[in-house]
Amino acid sequence: MLGRMLVIDNDAASRFAMKARLGAANHQVVTARDVAEALLTCSGVSAVLLRNSDPLALVREIATLKRRLDVPVIVICDAVQRQAAFRAGAEYVLDRECHDSVLRARLRNWLTRPVEVEPGFAEPAAEFVPPDQIALLTDDAALSSEWRCAVQAATGRRLQILSSRALRERLPAKLAAVVVDGGHSGNGLQHLADLRARLTAEGRGTALALLQRRKLADEETRALEIGATEVLPAILSEAQHRAELAARLGVLLRNGLEEEQRHSNTRLARRLAAVDPLTGLANRRRINVDLSAAAASGAGFSVLMIDIDRFKTINDTHGHAAGDTVLSAVARILADEVGMAGRVGRYGGEEFLVLLSGFDETDAISLAERLRYRVSHCSVPVEGLQGRADLGVSISIGVAASDWDAGGYGRAADEILRQADAALLAAKVAGRNLVMLSRQKRAA
Repeated sequence: MLGRMLVIDNDAASRFAMKARLGAANHQVVTARDVAEALLTCSGVSAVLLRNSDPLALVREIATLKRRLDVPVIVICDAVQRQAAFRAGAEYVLDRECHDSVLRARLRNWLTRPVEVEPGFAEPAAEFVPPDQIALLTDDAALSSEWRCAVQAATGRRLQILSSRALRERLPAKLAAVVVDGGHSGNGLQHLADLRARLTAEGRGTALALLQRRKLADEETRALEIGATEVLPAILSEAQHRAELAARLGVLLRNGLEEEQRHSNTRLARRLAAVDPLTGLANRRRINVDLSAAAASGAGFSVLMIDIDRFKTINDTHGHAAGDTVLSAVARILADEVGMAGRVGRYGGEEFLVLLSGFDETDAISLAERLRYRVSHCSVPVEGLQGRADLGVSISIGVAASDWDAGGYGRAADEILRQADAALLAAKVAGRNLVMLSRQKRAA
């Protein structure tokens, strides 16, 4: 079963015919005579297919469905009702004689759209669409001129024109939607596929549409399967076509912005999964991944395990907000001093870990001493339970290096960590504000 479809149609014969078509495509189908009946049986539906021979009733039903259901509303109607359906908020409008392959591709297109991320893991939504975020990819000068005028008249937006060379060059930074000309040579589908691959590789959510010179069901189906969210007719000579263009471009732009929002949310979620939110450093999960990769690479590396001395006293005396300020200040010093030489991460609580690829123990100790010196000579201003204070801070560091003698590579990451942690404990026992090197070697 692909999805649960709700078919609303006031004509019984038409309703059951659509149910049969969708059932043949492996969809579960529920039917209703009107919206009132549909709302009683709409639980868990993936999309709504709506047909009503009364244009005014159709508009009312679309508006009701948009208010009550958070699923795409696909309207099946004739040419007279198309503009009204789009203006009422329909995501897509299908002709009554729509080919089965197009219907199936359209539904798959909607059903495979990514789900939203959980609240709190999303970037703020875009509030408006800049007027030049839609482009036409074509090498036809006459078509470019006609479409630029039509889009300006229909939407008030400026249409960017991209030639096929744009597929080999840098694309404009801000594009909510690109309409790809099908072309007389029939290379539009190839351009569409190339552009989809390019945008996916760049992590961009631009919506795509195919511009058809002739209405061909096979071409429309293939475009939707490639990833187009809309298929538009190239002919814009009649006024009603231009009015419909405005509505369909509006849907296309919304799709583009929603897709870009999803990409932004995905990037944010990935970042949150790898970054400590307080310090901005790599988190424990990320640093462990890098450490395992370093241990498996066969190249020499060193690890610094760092702990802020008497951090519990800072929290108890000045409060946790002051402790967070100290953590952030120490993190900035570590990141600044290490720079591109290694990876710095917050390992937990007041502990940090530095992974240094290509560092032997001598180089690692030298860097560790610089880190210890810089932290011990800094003063961290905090607002805490005792009022404003300038706190002196120190750190203790344990150093462990992978064996550099023949046959010493590839030591397990957890062994390196254990040795660095033991060296850190030795630095604490010896009086703190010290750097200690692990002398433990792997047994032969």
